[in-house]
Amino acid sequence: MDRKRLGGVQQTDLTEGRINDDFLYWLKTSGPNWLLAVLVVACLMMGWNWWKNREAAARDLAWAELNAADIPSALKDVAAKHGSIDSVATYALLNAGDRYLQSILSGKRFDREATASDASMTPELKAEWLAEADALYLDVIKAAQADPTRGSRGFEIGALFGRAAVAETRGDVSSAKTNLEAIQAVAGDDYPWLVKNAAARLATLGVISSPYPIPAAPVAALPPVVDPATGLAPTALPAADTEALKLLLGDLSKTSSAPAAAPIAVPSPAPESAPAP
Repeated sequence: MDRKRLGGVQQTDLTEGRINDDFLYWLKTSGPNWLLAVLVVACLMMGWNWWKNREAAARDLAWAELNAADIPSALKDVAAKHGSIDSVATYALLNAGDRYLQSILSGKRFDREATASDASMTPELKAEWLAEADALYLDVIKAAQADPTRGSRGFEIGALFGRAAVAETRGDVSSAKTNLEAIQAVAGDDYPWLVKNAAARLATLGVISSPYPIPAAPVAALPPVVDPATGLAPTALPAADTEALKLLLGDLSKTSSAPAAAPIAVPSPAPESAPAP
């Protein structure tokens, strides 16, 4: 029994020793390659996580700067700085155009205090800002058309509404009509409420070219003339009396318009003769 037990222990020791030798041999031959592969995978995972965190931080910064920007120049800077992040650039340019247009419609400059002496909009500045807003809306339309995603159509429709408002402010009926019809084509069946808004704007474009008609003031009916003697209203004169009245009035007008007759010279009395002596 003791020999059998001793033999089993020795066999176990030999097996474990063989396993250890095989493991050591594997470590010497293939172990470094596998360890290198594990390290590469771990590094890739760490790099991927770092990139995702960096991308998320950049996205958060872009949207935070977009929310903080409230004037067109700041919004343009955000669009130039974060042009590759989501739709930040397109949204910033659309907001910049809206900021110009809101200031024009209110008649107050956004870069002045409300109580400032030069806070009111001048005709020259109005024309300049209308051109700026129209250019920004055009950039938004180009960026939206270059993006095939469905969400880009919302930016395009918003910019088309902005260009239509700019054209209406300028009194350009043709351009306003073109942009409103483009809205109906882009919106299609996906945005029926926007199609209705564009149709309503199209229906009122005539107001731009021809102002609201001012109705004539109603003329109050004059009360009939009553003869104080009889208490009755006079009736129309017969035809014969009417002709006679016209002739009489014509004669009176001729008489009044005729030159006054020259006064008749009255001879002065002859001097009295002296009495005879």
